[in-house]
Order: sequence, then C-alpha cells, then structure tokens
Amino acid sequence: MAFLHALGGVFGLMLMGFVGFMLAARNWFGAETRIMLPRLITQIALPPFLMYTIMHSFHRNELLMLARGALLPLGSVVLTFILAVILAKVARIKRQHFGLFCASVSNSNTIFVGIPVNLALFGETSVPYVLLYYAASTVFFWTVGQYSITCDITDNTCCIPLRTRLLQVFSPPLLGFLTGIGLILLGVELPEFLQNVARSLGNLTTPLAMIFIGISIYDMGLRSIRISKDMALLILGRMVLGPLVMCGFLYFFPVPALMGKVFIIQASLPVMAQAAILSAHYHTDPEFGAQAVSISTLLSMITIPLYMVIF
Repeated sequence: MAFLHALGGVFGLMLMGFVGFMLAARNWFGAETRIMLPRLITQIALPPFLMYTIMHSFHRNELLMLARGALLPLGSVVLTFILAVILAKVARIKRQHFGLFCASVSNSNTIFVGIPVNLALFGETSVPYVLLYYAASTVFFWTVGQYSITCDITDNTCCIPLRTRLLQVFSPPLLGFLTGIGLILLGVELPEFLQNVARSLGNLTTPLAMIFIGISIYDMGLRSIRISKDMALLILGRMVLGPLVMCGFLYFFPVPALMGKVFIIQASLPVMAQAAILSAHYHTDPEFGAQAVSISTLLSMITIPLYMVIF
C-alpha cells in the first residue's frame, strides 16, 4: 500500500512534468517564459506559501523543536559534502567540474521537487519538516556550495561580492519562511483575506514547478545525455550516499517518524537546479551540470517510491 501511494504521488507529479515537456515540444514557451517561470515560483508563489504553512503548522512553544530539528539536515549536508570531496579526490574527478561535483552530491532540489513530492506523499503536515531541510541546505549551498563551484574557474577572475552572497542566502523563499516564524513569535495573526491570498498564491507552486522541470528536461535533450564515470559517481552520491548519511544521523539522533521520513526523501532528491545554473554563470562545465540535473530528476521517479517503501 505504501509503495502504491508513493508511486501514485510521484506519477501525478510526472504527469504535470509531462505537460510542461509536451508544451515545450510544441513551442509554447519562449526564452522570456523560461526565465519568468522560476522567478514566478521562487519570488511570488513560494514565499507566501511557506509563510502561510509555517504559521498554520506550528505554535510558539514548538519553535524550539523546529530549531533543533534543523541541525540534523545541516549535519547531514556537511558530512555528505566532506565525503563527496574525498570521493572526488580518490576517483580523480575532472578539475573543470570538481567543485560542481561536490556541491551537486551534497545539495538536493529541496524546493522545486521537494515541496511537491512531500505534499504528494505525506500531505501538508510534512511541509514544516521540508522547510527545515530547505533552510539548512540553502544556507550551506549559497556559502560553501557556491564557493566550491567558483573554485572550478581556471582564470580566477571572478569574485563574488559579500552583499551578493548574502542576498543569495536570504532568498525570497527563505525570507517567507523567516517571516512566518517572526509572526508566530510576535503573536501576530494576519487577516483572513491575506491568509487566503497567501494560500492561493502558494497553490501555484507545485504545478508550475513540475511544468518548469518538464520544460527543462525537454531543453536539455534526452538524446544528448552521456553517462561518464564522473556522472555515474555524482548520481550515486546524490541518490544513494545522501540518504544513507541521513539514515546514519537518524539512527543516532531519533526524531518523530514523519520528520525522519521527510528528511530521508529530501536527502534522496535530484541535484539542485541552482548548481547547474551557477556552473553556466561562471562558465565552468554547464553541460555536466545540466545533465546531472536532468538524469537525477528522471531517476528520482524510481528512487523516491523505493525509499518511501524501504524507510
């Protein structure tokens, strides 16, 4: 029953992604739409959705538990990154995508894929735990992860200002999450019409995210995908090493059952899309990054139901 439930949830997401794939194949989306969609999701739909969800999921006296719970995903991401660095050195991963490899293994797509997958599998009660993992992963990626990708630059001419790094860490989704926490601490309850607006905008998140993933997979081109040694190790690291490390943490630091399941699913998700975007931005190895995102996203349709059953 658990397997069928997981399979049904993931299959529903696949159908939404397939809609995006087919519409892209029919040339429905131009370059501006491909830029607009992720902005619409991350800056318009996600912030009010996260604010609304956190306010309706936790009471003031439960926030301490929320803070403690964030330490587990942070520890898991850090350890996975360290193991990825060791693996990359032992396997002699190419210098041109060494940092990208490590960042991709340690950071998963916690929002575009994480939110819709966990909603499909566990319902809205899972969202606060998704946010915990998201907060930890976001801070780590836009600091250590981004730095590791910039280290792939061979000419050393690119320097990222501190202000830019801070703006990337405190992204609109994270600010929406923090706003919800702040309102809880202050005991502020928004008017009902504002809550309805936040919920309605938030409902755009899942379908738009999956349609965008479908468009991205079409743009990458399935026929152009090649599985090199480096790519195979990256996929194994992201989809096997990540959840195994999280399982180890959960063994030594037990948490409520639902929180543990959400953390494992989050740790097993595809490569973070921003890793490929940064690789393209810094002109290191954008093709490797794009293929890592597309291959891991496709394989997640198999691994997510599998982990749902196992754990």
